[in-house]
Amino acid sequence: MTFYVQGLNSNERMPQGEIFKNSAIEKMQAVTPEQAIDGEEQHRRGQETPDQPHAGAQAYQSVKQLPKTEAALLAEQIMSSPVVTLNPQATADEALALFRTRAIHHLPIVSSSGQLAGIVSDRDILRHLSGITENYQQQTLRSRDEPVSQMMRSPVLTASRDTDVRYIARLFVEQQVGALPIVSDGKLQGIIARSDVLSAVMRHFALELWA
Repeated sequence: MTFYVQGLNSNERMPQGEIFKNSAIEKMQAVTPEQAIDGEEQHRRGQETPDQPHAGAQAYQSVKQLPKTEAALLAEQIMSSPVVTLNPQATADEALALFRTRAIHHLPIVSSSGQLAGIVSDRDILRHLSGITENYQQQTLRSRDEPVSQMMRSPVLTASRDTDVRYIARLFVEQQVGALPIVSDGKLQGIIARSDVLSAVMRHFALELWA
């Protein structure tokens, strides 16, 4: 399981610690009980009989009898492949046509040598054409004949084929990523969108969402 930050002339491995936020769970502190349990009550609670097993033992047996979940899903099992792509010289108009006819929202931009150069979404193009910046400032309207290389996001975060889908789902939430290209040796192998993760959850309803 590996994440990369990839551009036309770069392919840098990204440590998980730099991608995911730290756990929000704080260390627990010891507390003083409000009411002490006397010896007689403690003895009574600790007693077990064959007919009346201790509540803790009952809970343990219940958990032990739960069905085993399947092994974690990997990126290659849910990714869409082959991928609809564009070259960096393609126009915004061509990209919008693909978004409309293929009913997709993200297009990887791939060079003539097959290297992933970036990724562009329908929102990126519409915002660029309307002259709206990421800070929602109005600028001059742009031409639909401009190349997507001026609108794409690069470098782009990618993952390997053996990446656990649970980490991809977490990445979508924490980094507000809409789609994740899947690469092998720098070559685009597939792409995973939010809808692919949701479909995986529906198909594998017994999927353990986190280890």
